[in-house]
Amino acid sequence: MLSTNSGRIISRFSLIFPNLPFGDSILKYDCIFTFRENSKTLYGYYFHLFNMILRMKHIQYLFILSFIMLVSSCGHKLEKKRFAVWDYEYMHEVRKKIRKGNSTYRPAYDKLISAADEALKRGPYSVTFKSIVPPGGTIHDYMSMGPYWWPDSSKPDGLPFIRRDGEVNPESSIDKEQLRGLIEDVRNLTLAWYFSGEKEYAEKAAELLRAWFLDPETIMNPHLEFAQGIPGRTAGRGIGIIDTRQFVTLVDAILLLESSAALRHGEEKQIREWFAAFFEWLTTSQHGKDEDAWPNNHSVAYDAQVTAIARFLGNDLYVAEKITAMPAKRIDRMIRADGRQPEELIRTKAFSYSVSNLANFFDAGETGLKVDVNIFNYNSPDGASLKNALEFLAKYLGRSAEWSWDQIDGWEQAENNLGLLIRRAGRYYGNPEYQIIWEQAFAGKLNDHWSLLVIPGLERP
Repeated sequence: MLSTNSGRIISRFSLIFPNLPFGDSILKYDCIFTFRENSKTLYGYYFHLFNMILRMKHIQYLFILSFIMLVSSCGHKLEKKRFAVWDYEYMHEVRKKIRKGNSTYRPAYDKLISAADEALKRGPYSVTFKSIVPPGGTIHDYMSMGPYWWPDSSKPDGLPFIRRDGEVNPESSIDKEQLRGLIEDVRNLTLAWYFSGEKEYAEKAAELLRAWFLDPETIMNPHLEFAQGIPGRTAGRGIGIIDTRQFVTLVDAILLLESSAALRHGEEKQIREWFAAFFEWLTTSQHGKDEDAWPNNHSVAYDAQVTAIARFLGNDLYVAEKITAMPAKRIDRMIRADGRQPEELIRTKAFSYSVSNLANFFDAGETGLKVDVNIFNYNSPDGASLKNALEFLAKYLGRSAEWSWDQIDGWEQAENNLGLLIRRAGRYYGNPEYQIIWEQAFAGKLNDHWSLLVIPGLERP
Protein backbone atom coordinates (compact mmCIF):
# COMPACT_ATOMS: atom_id res chain seq x y z
CA MET A 1 0.00 0.00 0.00
CA LEU A 2 1.30 3.44 -0.89
CA SER A 3 0.29 6.68 0.76
CA THR A 4 1.69 10.20 0.95
CA ASN A 5 2.65 11.85 4.21
CA SER A 6 4.39 15.24 4.47
CA GLY A 7 6.03 14.93 1.07
CA ARG A 8 7.04 11.33 1.61
CA ILE A 9 5.82 8.10 0.05
CA ILE A 10 5.36 5.43 2.65
CA SER A 11 5.12 1.77 1.69
CA ARG A 12 4.08 -0.76 4.26
CA PHE A 13 4.13 -4.44 3.50
CA SER A 14 5.28 -7.79 4.84
CA LEU A 15 7.79 -10.09 3.20
CA ILE A 16 7.69 -13.71 4.25
CA PHE A 17 10.40 -15.93 2.83
CA PRO A 18 10.09 -19.36 4.48
CA ASN A 19 12.78 -21.98 4.75
CA LEU A 20 15.71 -19.66 4.22
CA PRO A 21 19.03 -20.53 5.92
CA PHE A 22 18.60 -17.75 8.47
CA GLY A 23 14.95 -18.57 9.13
CA ASP A 24 11.76 -16.90 8.02
CA SER A 25 10.83 -15.03 11.20
CA ILE A 26 13.38 -12.25 10.69
CA LEU A 27 11.55 -11.28 7.50
CA LYS A 28 8.01 -11.47 8.81
CA TYR A 29 7.66 -7.81 9.62
CA ASP A 30 6.01 -4.68 8.29
CA CYS A 31 8.57 -2.25 6.88
CA ILE A 32 8.46 1.42 6.06
CA PHE A 33 10.26 2.66 2.97
CA THR A 34 10.61 6.40 2.48
CA PHE A 35 11.23 7.94 -0.94
CA ARG A 36 11.52 11.69 -1.42
CA GLU A 37 10.84 13.51 -4.64
CA ASN A 38 13.97 13.82 -6.82
CA SER A 39 15.84 11.80 -4.18
CA LYS A 40 19.27 10.43 -5.02
CA THR A 41 19.39 8.38 -1.85
CA LEU A 42 19.99 4.67 -1.75
CA TYR A 43 16.25 4.17 -1.36
CA GLY A 44 15.55 6.03 -4.57
CA TYR A 45 17.91 3.80 -6.49
CA TYR A 46 16.28 0.75 -4.95
CA PHE A 47 12.90 2.00 -6.10
CA HIS A 48 13.98 2.35 -9.73
CA LEU A 49 15.89 -0.92 -9.67
CA PHE A 50 12.85 -2.65 -8.21
CA ASN A 51 10.73 -1.51 -11.16
CA MET A 52 13.42 -2.57 -13.62
CA ILE A 53 13.59 -6.06 -12.16
CA LEU A 54 9.84 -6.38 -12.31
CA ARG A 55 9.96 -5.59 -16.03
CA MET A 56 12.74 -8.15 -16.49
CA LYS A 57 10.70 -10.71 -14.53
CA HIS A 58 13.82 -12.09 -12.87
CA ILE A 59 12.05 -13.27 -9.78
CA GLN A 60 15.18 -14.68 -8.14
CA TYR A 61 16.79 -11.23 -8.24
CA LEU A 62 13.59 -9.71 -6.92
CA PHE A 63 13.85 -11.88 -3.80
CA ILE A 64 17.45 -10.85 -3.27
CA LEU A 65 16.71 -7.16 -3.77
CA SER A 66 13.68 -7.34 -1.50
CA PHE A 67 15.82 -8.77 1.27
CA ILE A 68 18.42 -6.00 0.82
CA MET A 69 15.69 -3.37 0.95
CA LEU A 70 14.26 -4.97 4.05
CA VAL A 71 17.56 -4.87 5.93
CA SER A 72 18.36 -1.34 4.73
CA SER A 73 14.96 0.12 5.50
CA CYS A 74 13.79 -1.49 8.72
CA GLY A 75 15.74 0.46 11.30
CA HIS A 76 14.61 -1.84 14.07
CA LYS A 77 16.22 -4.78 12.28
CA LEU A 78 19.40 -3.05 11.16
CA GLU A 79 19.88 -1.21 14.43
CA LYS A 80 18.67 -3.83 16.89
CA LYS A 81 22.19 -4.33 18.22
CA ARG A 82 22.56 -0.61 18.95
CA PHE A 83 20.40 -0.73 22.07
CA ALA A 84 22.29 -0.08 25.30
CA VAL A 85 20.04 -1.90 27.78
CA TRP A 86 16.91 -3.00 25.93
CA ASP A 87 16.83 -6.31 24.07
CA TYR A 88 15.22 -6.13 20.63
CA GLU A 89 14.87 -9.86 20.04
CA TYR A 90 13.14 -10.21 23.39
CA MET A 91 10.87 -7.23 22.65
CA HIS A 92 9.95 -8.70 19.28
CA GLU A 93 8.91 -11.97 20.90
CA VAL A 94 6.99 -10.19 23.67
CA ARG A 95 5.06 -8.22 21.06
CA LYS A 96 4.10 -11.40 19.25
CA LYS A 97 2.92 -12.92 22.53
CA ILE A 98 0.84 -9.84 23.37
CA ARG A 99 -0.82 -9.86 19.96
CA LYS A 100 -1.65 -13.53 20.43
CA GLY A 101 -3.33 -12.76 23.74
CA ASN A 102 -0.63 -14.07 26.08
CA SER A 103 -1.59 -13.03 29.61
CA THR A 104 1.97 -12.96 31.02
CA TYR A 105 2.79 -9.54 29.59
CA ARG A 106 -0.72 -8.14 29.50
CA PRO A 107 -0.56 -6.28 32.85
CA ALA A 108 2.63 -4.45 31.79
CA TYR A 109 1.19 -3.73 28.36
CA ASP A 110 -2.09 -2.41 29.73
CA LYS A 111 -0.32 -0.14 32.21
CA LEU A 112 2.00 1.06 29.45
CA ILE A 113 -0.91 1.99 27.18
CA SER A 114 -2.66 3.78 30.04
CA ALA A 115 0.49 5.79 30.78
CA ALA A 116 0.97 6.58 27.10
CA ASP A 117 -2.63 7.77 26.79
CA GLU A 118 -1.98 10.18 29.65
CA ALA A 119 1.27 11.29 28.02
CA LEU A 120 -0.64 12.24 24.88
CA LYS A 121 -2.21 15.03 26.95
CA ARG A 122 1.05 16.39 28.36
CA GLY A 123 4.05 18.34 27.18
CA PRO A 124 6.01 19.70 25.60
CA TYR A 125 8.84 19.86 28.14
CA SER A 126 11.68 22.35 28.15
CA VAL A 127 14.40 23.92 30.28
CA THR A 128 13.10 27.29 29.09
CA PHE A 129 9.93 27.05 31.18
CA LYS A 130 11.64 27.97 34.46
CA SER A 131 11.25 31.41 36.01
CA ILE A 132 14.93 31.98 36.84
CA VAL A 133 17.95 32.43 34.60
CA PRO A 134 20.96 30.18 35.33
CA PRO A 135 24.36 31.75 36.10
CA GLY A 136 25.42 31.34 32.47
CA GLY A 137 22.92 34.00 31.47
CA THR A 138 20.69 31.92 29.18
CA ILE A 139 17.43 30.16 29.95
CA HIS A 140 18.53 27.30 27.68
CA ASP A 141 21.02 26.01 30.27
CA TYR A 142 19.79 23.16 32.45
CA MET A 143 19.66 24.04 36.14
CA SER A 144 18.97 22.25 39.41
CA MET A 145 20.04 22.45 43.06
CA GLY A 146 21.52 19.75 45.25
CA PRO A 147 18.44 17.89 46.55
CA TYR A 148 19.62 17.64 50.15
CA TRP A 149 20.63 21.27 50.63
CA TRP A 150 18.47 23.73 52.59
CA PRO A 151 18.59 27.39 53.63
CA ASP A 152 20.47 27.97 56.88
CA SER A 153 17.77 29.23 59.24
CA SER A 154 20.41 30.88 61.40
CA LYS A 155 21.36 33.28 58.59
CA PRO A 156 19.18 36.23 57.49
CA ASP A 157 19.48 35.30 53.82
CA GLY A 158 19.76 31.55 54.43
CA LEU A 159 23.18 31.46 52.77
CA PRO A 160 25.16 29.39 52.35
CA PHE A 161 22.79 26.41 52.23
CA ILE A 162 23.43 23.50 54.61
CA ARG A 163 23.14 19.76 53.96
CA ARG A 164 20.50 17.38 55.35
CA ASP A 165 21.23 13.98 53.84
CA GLY A 166 18.14 12.13 52.67
CA GLU A 167 15.80 15.11 53.13
CA VAL A 168 14.81 16.42 49.70
CA ASN A 169 14.32 20.17 49.36
CA PRO A 170 11.19 20.57 47.17
CA GLU A 171 12.65 23.76 45.71
CA SER A 172 15.68 21.95 44.33
CA SER A 173 14.35 20.42 41.12
CA ILE A 174 14.00 23.54 38.88
CA ASP A 175 14.46 21.77 35.49
CA LYS A 176 14.57 18.24 36.89
CA GLU A 177 10.81 17.68 36.77
CA GLN A 178 10.70 18.78 33.14
CA LEU A 179 13.51 16.35 32.36
CA ARG A 180 11.79 13.51 34.21
CA GLY A 181 8.55 14.16 32.34
CA LEU A 182 10.35 14.13 28.99
CA ILE A 183 12.13 10.82 29.63
CA GLU A 184 9.15 8.98 31.09
CA ASP A 185 6.71 10.17 28.45
CA VAL A 186 9.00 9.52 25.48
CA ARG A 187 9.71 6.05 26.86
CA ASN A 188 6.05 5.21 27.38
CA LEU A 189 4.90 6.70 24.09
CA THR A 190 7.59 5.00 22.05
CA LEU A 191 6.99 1.60 23.62
CA ALA A 192 3.23 2.04 23.25
CA TRP A 193 3.74 2.66 19.54
CA TYR A 194 6.00 -0.36 19.17
CA PHE A 195 3.73 -2.81 20.98
CA SER A 196 0.37 -1.46 19.75
CA GLY A 197 1.23 -0.15 16.29
CA GLU A 198 -0.71 3.08 16.96
CA LYS A 199 1.17 5.87 15.18
CA GLU A 200 -0.20 8.70 17.34
CA TYR A 201 2.06 7.56 20.18
CA ALA A 202 5.16 7.83 18.01
CA GLU A 203 4.13 11.23 16.66
CA LYS A 204 3.71 12.59 20.20
CA ALA A 205 7.08 11.19 21.28
CA ALA A 206 8.71 12.89 18.29
CA GLU A 207 7.00 16.16 19.23
CA LEU A 208 8.45 16.01 22.74
CA LEU A 209 11.95 15.29 21.43
CA ARG A 210 11.77 18.25 19.03
CA ALA A 211 10.98 20.64 21.88
CA TRP A 212 13.85 19.45 24.08
CA PHE A 213 16.59 18.79 21.53
CA LEU A 214 15.79 20.66 18.30
CA ASP A 215 13.52 23.71 18.55
CA PRO A 216 15.69 26.86 18.89
CA GLU A 217 13.08 28.40 21.16
CA THR A 218 13.01 25.56 23.70
CA ILE A 219 16.22 23.56 23.18
CA MET A 220 18.46 22.56 26.09
CA ASN A 221 22.12 23.45 25.67
CA PRO A 222 24.15 20.19 25.70
CA HIS A 223 25.83 20.50 29.10
CA LEU A 224 25.10 20.34 32.83
CA GLU A 225 27.34 23.10 34.12
CA PHE A 226 24.64 24.32 36.49
CA ALA A 227 23.22 21.01 37.70
CA GLN A 228 22.95 20.48 41.46
CA GLY A 229 24.34 23.85 42.41
CA ILE A 230 24.32 24.96 46.03
CA PRO A 231 23.19 28.53 46.78
CA GLY A 232 25.96 30.42 48.49
CA ARG A 233 28.54 27.74 47.66
CA THR A 234 28.74 26.77 43.97
CA ALA A 235 26.84 27.30 40.72
CA GLY A 236 27.07 23.63 39.75
CA ARG A 237 28.84 20.37 40.51
CA GLY A 238 30.03 17.26 38.72
CA ILE A 239 27.64 15.13 40.73
CA GLY A 240 24.82 16.99 38.99
CA ILE A 241 25.47 14.72 36.00
CA ILE A 242 23.39 12.12 37.77
CA ASP A 243 20.35 14.24 36.89
CA THR A 244 20.48 12.79 33.36
CA ARG A 245 21.10 9.21 34.54
CA GLN A 246 17.92 8.08 32.77
CA PHE A 247 19.31 9.12 29.41
CA VAL A 248 20.27 5.44 29.48
CA THR A 249 16.60 4.70 28.83
CA LEU A 250 15.98 7.71 26.60
CA VAL A 251 18.61 6.84 23.98
CA ASP A 252 17.14 3.34 23.60
CA ALA A 253 13.69 4.87 23.19
CA ILE A 254 14.97 7.29 20.54
CA LEU A 255 16.64 4.46 18.66
CA LEU A 256 13.39 2.52 18.61
CA LEU A 257 11.41 5.60 17.61
CA GLU A 258 13.62 6.12 14.56
CA SER A 259 12.01 3.07 12.96
CA SER A 260 8.54 4.65 13.22
CA ALA A 261 9.04 7.40 10.57
CA ALA A 262 7.64 9.90 13.12
CA LEU A 263 10.84 11.95 13.08
CA ARG A 264 11.18 14.21 10.07
CA HIS A 265 13.97 14.20 7.52
CA GLY A 266 17.22 15.22 9.18
CA GLU A 267 15.91 15.15 12.75
CA GLU A 268 17.56 11.85 13.65
CA LYS A 269 20.91 13.33 12.60
CA GLN A 270 20.28 16.53 14.57
CA ILE A 271 19.40 14.61 17.73
CA ARG A 272 22.58 12.57 17.38
CA GLU A 273 24.56 15.77 16.93
CA TRP A 274 23.10 17.04 20.19
CA PHE A 275 24.10 13.86 21.99
CA ALA A 276 27.55 13.96 20.38
CA ALA A 277 28.06 17.45 21.81
CA PHE A 278 26.75 16.30 25.19
CA PHE A 279 29.04 13.25 25.12
CA GLU A 280 31.99 15.54 24.38
CA TRP A 281 31.08 17.68 27.37
CA LEU A 282 30.61 14.62 29.61
CA THR A 283 34.02 13.23 28.76
CA THR A 284 36.13 16.41 28.61
CA SER A 285 34.64 18.95 31.04
CA GLN A 286 35.86 19.33 34.59
CA HIS A 287 32.43 18.35 35.87
CA GLY A 288 32.59 15.20 33.80
CA LYS A 289 36.05 14.33 35.07
CA ASP A 290 34.94 14.97 38.65
CA GLU A 291 31.95 12.66 38.30
CA ASP A 292 34.06 9.95 36.67
CA ALA A 293 36.38 10.06 39.69
CA TRP A 294 33.68 10.13 42.40
CA PRO A 295 34.14 7.27 44.92
CA ASN A 296 30.51 6.16 45.20
CA ASN A 297 27.36 5.53 43.14
CA HIS A 298 27.85 8.71 41.12
CA SER A 299 30.78 7.38 39.11
CA VAL A 300 28.99 4.11 38.35
CA ALA A 301 25.92 6.05 37.23
CA TYR A 302 28.29 8.09 35.07
CA ASP A 303 29.60 4.88 33.49
CA ALA A 304 26.08 3.65 32.76
CA GLN A 305 25.08 6.95 31.19
CA VAL A 306 28.17 7.72 29.14
CA THR A 307 28.42 4.18 27.72
CA ALA A 308 24.74 4.18 26.76
CA ILE A 309 25.22 7.45 24.90
CA ALA A 310 28.39 6.16 23.26
CA ARG A 311 26.47 3.07 22.16
CA PHE A 312 23.74 5.29 20.70
CA LEU A 313 26.40 7.22 18.79
CA GLY A 314 28.01 4.05 17.45
CA ASN A 315 31.18 4.34 19.52
CA ASP A 316 31.50 0.73 20.65
CA LEU A 317 35.24 1.07 21.15
CA TYR A 318 34.62 3.59 23.93
CA VAL A 319 31.92 1.33 25.41
CA ALA A 320 34.26 -1.68 25.48
CA GLU A 321 37.13 0.30 27.01
CA LYS A 322 34.94 1.93 29.66
CA ILE A 323 33.19 -1.26 30.74
CA THR A 324 36.45 -3.24 30.69
CA ALA A 325 37.89 -0.75 33.20
CA MET A 326 34.97 -1.10 35.63
CA PRO A 327 36.12 -4.18 37.58
CA ALA A 328 39.40 -2.63 38.73
CA LYS A 329 38.12 0.94 38.83
CA ARG A 330 34.72 0.37 40.44
CA ILE A 331 34.10 -3.15 41.76
CA ASP A 332 37.47 -3.53 43.50
CA ARG A 333 37.09 -0.15 45.17
CA MET A 334 33.39 -0.10 46.01
CA ILE A 335 32.38 -3.66 46.91
CA ARG A 336 33.70 -5.83 49.73
CA ALA A 337 34.04 -9.61 49.58
CA ASP A 338 30.83 -10.08 51.57
CA GLY A 339 28.92 -7.82 49.15
CA ARG A 340 28.75 -4.66 51.24
CA GLN A 341 29.10 -1.30 49.50
CA PRO A 342 30.68 0.87 52.22
CA GLU A 343 30.21 4.20 50.45
CA GLU A 344 26.47 3.56 50.17
CA LEU A 345 26.06 2.20 53.69
CA ILE A 346 27.05 5.55 55.23
CA ARG A 347 23.95 7.21 53.76
CA THR A 348 20.69 7.80 55.63
CA LYS A 349 18.99 5.54 53.07
CA ALA A 350 21.69 2.91 52.96
CA PHE A 351 19.54 0.09 51.58
CA SER A 352 18.11 2.30 48.83
CA TYR A 353 21.51 3.61 47.81
CA SER A 354 23.04 0.14 47.78
CA VAL A 355 20.26 -1.16 45.52
CA SER A 356 20.47 1.92 43.30
CA ASN A 357 24.20 1.54 42.80
CA LEU A 358 23.77 -2.13 41.96
CA ALA A 359 21.27 -1.03 39.32
CA ASN A 360 23.94 1.30 37.94
CA PHE A 361 26.32 -1.66 37.71
CA PHE A 362 23.66 -3.83 36.08
CA ASP A 363 22.77 -1.23 33.43
CA ALA A 364 26.42 -0.57 32.60
CA GLY A 365 27.05 -4.31 32.58
CA GLU A 366 24.10 -4.88 30.25
CA THR A 367 25.59 -2.38 27.81
CA GLY A 368 28.91 -4.17 28.15
CA LEU A 369 27.32 -7.44 27.11
CA LYS A 370 26.30 -5.78 23.84
CA VAL A 371 30.00 -5.38 22.99
CA ASP A 372 31.06 -8.75 24.44
CA VAL A 373 32.44 -7.41 27.73
CA ASN A 374 31.08 -9.29 30.76
CA ILE A 375 31.59 -7.82 34.23
CA PHE A 376 28.95 -9.98 35.91
CA ASN A 377 31.28 -12.93 36.42
CA TYR A 378 34.20 -10.85 37.65
CA ASN A 379 35.67 -11.64 41.09
CA SER A 380 38.21 -9.29 42.60
CA PRO A 381 41.43 -10.58 44.21
CA ASP A 382 39.65 -10.11 47.55
CA GLY A 383 36.53 -11.98 46.38
CA ALA A 384 34.28 -8.99 45.66
CA SER A 385 31.73 -9.34 42.86
CA LEU A 386 28.40 -8.01 41.65
CA LYS A 387 26.84 -11.35 42.55
CA ASN A 388 28.03 -11.00 46.15
CA ALA A 389 26.63 -7.47 46.26
CA LEU A 390 23.28 -8.84 45.08
CA GLU A 391 23.32 -11.71 47.58
CA PHE A 392 24.17 -9.34 50.42
CA LEU A 393 21.08 -7.24 49.73
CA ALA A 394 18.79 -10.16 48.89
CA LYS A 395 19.24 -11.73 52.31
CA TYR A 396 17.42 -8.75 53.83
CA LEU A 397 14.28 -9.17 51.72
CA GLY A 398 11.36 -9.03 54.14
CA ARG A 399 13.76 -8.54 57.03
CA SER A 400 14.05 -4.78 57.34
CA ALA A 401 14.24 -5.02 61.13
CA GLU A 402 17.56 -6.84 60.80
CA TRP A 403 19.12 -4.13 58.64
CA SER A 404 21.97 -2.66 60.69
CA TRP A 405 22.37 0.61 58.81
CA ASP A 406 20.19 3.69 58.38
CA GLN A 407 17.09 3.66 56.19
CA ILE A 408 14.90 6.59 57.12
CA ASP A 409 12.22 5.67 54.58
CA GLY A 410 11.64 4.03 51.20
CA TRP A 411 12.32 0.42 52.16
CA GLU A 412 9.46 -1.10 50.13
CA GLN A 413 10.36 0.75 46.94
CA ALA A 414 14.00 -0.27 47.33
CA GLU A 415 12.92 -3.90 47.78
CA ASN A 416 10.87 -3.73 44.59
CA ASN A 417 13.81 -2.25 42.71
CA LEU A 418 15.96 -5.09 44.03
CA GLY A 419 13.34 -7.56 42.83
CA LEU A 420 13.71 -6.29 39.27
CA LEU A 421 17.48 -6.77 39.52
CA ILE A 422 17.05 -10.29 40.89
CA ARG A 423 14.91 -11.13 37.85
CA ARG A 424 17.70 -9.93 35.54
CA ALA A 425 20.32 -11.75 37.59
CA GLY A 426 18.66 -15.04 36.72
CA ARG A 427 19.80 -14.49 33.13
CA TYR A 428 23.23 -13.10 33.97
CA TYR A 429 24.11 -16.09 36.14
CA GLY A 430 21.87 -18.76 34.61
CA ASN A 431 20.53 -19.37 38.09
CA PRO A 432 16.90 -20.53 38.35
CA GLU A 433 16.91 -19.74 42.08
CA TYR A 434 16.80 -16.04 41.23
CA GLN A 435 13.83 -16.68 38.97
CA ILE A 436 12.08 -18.49 41.81
CA ILE A 437 12.66 -15.54 44.16
CA TRP A 438 11.27 -13.22 41.51
CA GLU A 439 8.17 -15.34 40.95
CA GLN A 440 7.46 -15.94 44.63
CA ALA A 441 8.21 -12.52 46.08
CA PHE A 442 7.78 -9.99 43.29
CA ALA A 443 6.03 -11.16 40.12
CA GLY A 444 2.57 -10.76 41.61
CA LYS A 445 3.06 -7.10 42.50
CA LEU A 446 5.48 -6.03 39.75
CA ASN A 447 4.00 -7.83 36.74
CA ASP A 448 2.87 -4.47 35.34
CA HIS A 449 6.33 -2.88 35.33
CA TRP A 450 7.34 -1.53 31.92
CA SER A 451 10.84 -3.03 32.05
CA LEU A 452 9.36 -6.54 31.78
CA LEU A 453 8.54 -5.66 28.16
CA VAL A 454 12.10 -4.74 27.16
CA ILE A 455 14.60 -6.51 29.44
CA PRO A 456 14.55 -10.32 29.74
CA GLY A 457 15.07 -12.34 32.87
CA LEU A 458 15.93 -16.01 32.81
CA GLU A 459 12.56 -16.74 31.23
CA ARG A 460 12.06 -16.16 27.51
CA PRO A 461 8.70 -15.44 25.84
